[in-house]
Amino acid sequence: MKTERRSGRTVERRRRETRDGILHWGRENGPDLDWFREKIREAYGGRAPKVLDPFAGGGAIPLEAMRLGCEATAADINPVAWFILKCTLDYPNRLAGETLPLPDFARADHDFMEAFLKAKGFKGKALARRLAALDSDAESDESEPALIDDAVLQDDALFQADLAWQVRAWGRRVLARVRAALAERYPTYAEFQPLEPGGLPFEERSLMLSALDEAGETDAGPLNDAFDAVYLKDPRNPRWVAKPTVAYLWARTVRCKGCRATLPLLKTRWLAKKDNKRVLLTMTPKTDGTGVDFGVETGVPRAGGNAAQQREYDKRLGAGTMSRSGARCPCCPTIMTMQDIRLEGQAGRLGTVMTAVVADGAKGKEYRSPEEEELRASQVGRDEIQAHYSNIPFGIPTEPLPSKEALGFRIPLYGFDRWAKLYTDRQLLALGTFVREMRRCSGELDDAPEAWRNAIMACLAASLGRLADRGSALATWVNVRETIGHTFARFALPVVWDFAESCPLSETTGGFTPAVEWVVRVVEHLQDATRGGLGAQVLQQSATESVSGGFDVICTDPPYYDAIPY
Repeated sequence: MKTERRSGRTVERRRRETRDGILHWGRENGPDLDWFREKIREAYGGRAPKVLDPFAGGGAIPLEAMRLGCEATAADINPVAWFILKCTLDYPNRLAGETLPLPDFARADHDFMEAFLKAKGFKGKALARRLAALDSDAESDESEPALIDDAVLQDDALFQADLAWQVRAWGRRVLARVRAALAERYPTYAEFQPLEPGGLPFEERSLMLSALDEAGETDAGPLNDAFDAVYLKDPRNPRWVAKPTVAYLWARTVRCKGCRATLPLLKTRWLAKKDNKRVLLTMTPKTDGTGVDFGVETGVPRAGGNAAQQREYDKRLGAGTMSRSGARCPCCPTIMTMQDIRLEGQAGRLGTVMTAVVADGAKGKEYRSPEEEELRASQVGRDEIQAHYSNIPFGIPTEPLPSKEALGFRIPLYGFDRWAKLYTDRQLLALGTFVREMRRCSGELDDAPEAWRNAIMACLAASLGRLADRGSALATWVNVRETIGHTFARFALPVVWDFAESCPLSETTGGFTPAVEWVVRVVEHLQDATRGGLGAQVLQQSATESVSGGFDVICTDPPYYDAIPY
């Protein structure tokens, strides 16, 4: 049974789940599958059957064929599908069980090596000894550190890493270089407060911009130089605490046809809507009638008797300016119809305004109004973007979007007719910087075996795809979970009026580190699922080219085909 909240009530819901067998999560490989593999071979005269999927797509059918011990061939004419198939079926299986020495920069990364050694099973004093040997600044209780250093550093097996850890290492390499280049574009502010609630009373101060070191890392130390070590040791004493940015919340704008004020297009003003956390974006018309001022209200109280009344109250309280009929101007009674907004968008007159900033606090997400430096850092010149893309093949993605007649593509109706227009200037700058640094890493991998170089770079490219998915101007802020949603939340590309801009340098959803980690987890999972299999051949070609004979089974998705012997 699983408990969940429905209409303000806690209810129990019965969950269906598998028990044991090959369908149960975590049993991707094992004795049960060995039995199936044996029976399949018996049916084919003691050999592994050859299975072809000429419309492989994401590769579910050939993956299951691999698990069952078949000799799988996956083909698709779509280059995106082919790339995904290489990352899921080919590289993890081909390099399963193989290792490559970690690069020198990874060995010098204390945090990375600590996680790497823990994954190898080291802990306690054994872990501390090896970290002490790798990091001269690490503390060690050993009386003869020099001898320990020699023993550890000469242990070649200690630095052997599989594909997953190689991708993690090179991902950190890319991120470190991007952070050094872009840290000023994503400023971090520090707040004056104690480290734990219930600290000593203090006078509130304005936010302070945290300093950056040479690597682009945030450093609140200089702000606390006025306090001595004894003062800082007590967590009840207030001090400057850096709070990295998670996301910037934006709203598209249009000029009101009545009063000419800047009208923000907002679907909702709820920033966080949980049982124990209710945060609302406030909107007050300016005295000069040119637009609105935004603010943040925390601890929004509930109202209404039953659950239905509470929902209706919250709906009215958090209502934005947008509705099905158009947008209501907060400065005058004018309604901008959807046709008005479409015409403004097609004329290139839709703007954007930053409404709030989401920061990572000690106890979860915190919301505040943007600071001047954050507004300035979000403005990127076109010359700077052009310079970043000048050495990148194909340059800025200015290819046209599908027309408004394409199923699910409604965004061209509002003037977004090219892929580059789906990103803010800062997002384009960030993506271009990641591409540049990945290509730089590709050159540094020239001495690695070709299969390893291709696999590592492919996984990094897949991570960049995840970054672009949550890092567009169509990604939404999910207020019930306080996270950034996908651009492709469904098989469509609708217009998004209030969007969330992720910080690619952060460690939370929308950042590059979580994107790499998700790809790495898939690699690890697939290596285990296909261990001992015959691998898969991945082809980029049409179905008619693929079906050339010699296959025992052809599996196709179109309804006019069946899985037939060939």
